[in-house]
Amino acid sequence: MTAPDLLIVVVSSAGIAAAVGIAAWALLRFFAGARIIVHVITVVVAAVAAVVGGVLVAAQAMYLSETDVQLALAIAVTSGLVAIVVAVLLGTRISRAAGALGDAARDLGAGIAVSSAEATTLPVAEFRAVLRELAASDARLREARDEVERQAVARQELVVRIAHDLRVPLAGIRAQAEALQDGLAPDPDRYLAQIAAQVDRVNRLVDDLFAVSRIDAGALALRRQPTSLGDLASDVAANVRAVAEAARIELAVDVAADATVEVDPSEFGRAIANVIANALQHAPAGGHVGVRVDAGGDTARVTVTDDGPGIAPGDVEYLFDPGWRGTTARSPHALDLGGGAGLGLAIARGVARAHGGDVTTVALPGRRGAAFVVEIPLLKPLPSPAGSRRSPAGSPPGTAR
Repeated sequence: MTAPDLLIVVVSSAGIAAAVGIAAWALLRFFAGARIIVHVITVVVAAVAAVVGGVLVAAQAMYLSETDVQLALAIAVTSGLVAIVVAVLLGTRISRAAGALGDAARDLGAGIAVSSAEATTLPVAEFRAVLRELAASDARLREARDEVERQAVARQELVVRIAHDLRVPLAGIRAQAEALQDGLAPDPDRYLAQIAAQVDRVNRLVDDLFAVSRIDAGALALRRQPTSLGDLASDVAANVRAVAEAARIELAVDVAADATVEVDPSEFGRAIANVIANALQHAPAGGHVGVRVDAGGDTARVTVTDDGPGIAPGDVEYLFDPGWRGTTARSPHALDLGGGAGLGLAIARGVARAHGGDVTTVALPGRRGAAFVVEIPLLKPLPSPAGSRRSPAGSPPGTAR
């Protein structure tokens, strides 16, 4: 066969293959919603048709005898039929695998558990990857649903507790106000002082609720400024020192390494105060609460420890839930350090995270009590004298800048 004849055969065969391919593409486009087995069979039939067309062109160009042409067509058609049968078998298997993925997707939407154990039975690697991803998505969705349900229960309990916490002071205010109105109060000034104290308690509770709502909504407005963490912690401790002394609790501040952090002094001071208040509420009379300020790497820390009953292992995951109050008994003294609705640690963590830090609890091996660490990214270290500064009761060092 000469080069021109070979070129004619190649061009003609390519033209036929292109025409068959375009026809198959148009057919698949028209039946775009057909099952996957239809697509597979269409592709195989198109390939066989292209081969048969090429054989016919070659037979005409080479002037083969009719017997040779029939033989070539018989071989091509037989091979094509076998290929179509194989395509049907493979297409059926792939279609079943696709159906299994569809079932898994429906189970995912219906809340039925999706397992990745069947991934190894699927014939295509991509299908196996999709099934594993569906199983992983199902696990994540279940965790999210469990968390939402847990939060819903916690918030319902929070509403009940807040209603109780509001009802108690409001009932006291009403009773004392009625006694004043009726002239039955033996000591009006004392009654007025008690009413003012109850109003303050309600006001603190409302402030805590607003803080929690702002934190949850991501709407906590921060006015950051460079602040000495040691001075801020010392000032916060000084504000509650009188309460600690009344309960005969030693409150000491140890500034092991002062540091400058960029925080909102009011909000971040509130976070530290809530953690200290939590420690004071759990420390026994005659006990000790320590506040240690240090820094390392790119993080500054305020560690608050107490020698109270500690944290039960089952309580650790709930410590920072709004409204959660714990199962361990509090100290016998009655400290009025907040609204009493179990919002202190939740607010502390929310404020710390809004600053790019966090509040966590750490174990105290070999001793009673609990320890909470307030972390914040370090801005820059401040020069400090050799050794650490320790602030005993009644002598807070410095003021917050």
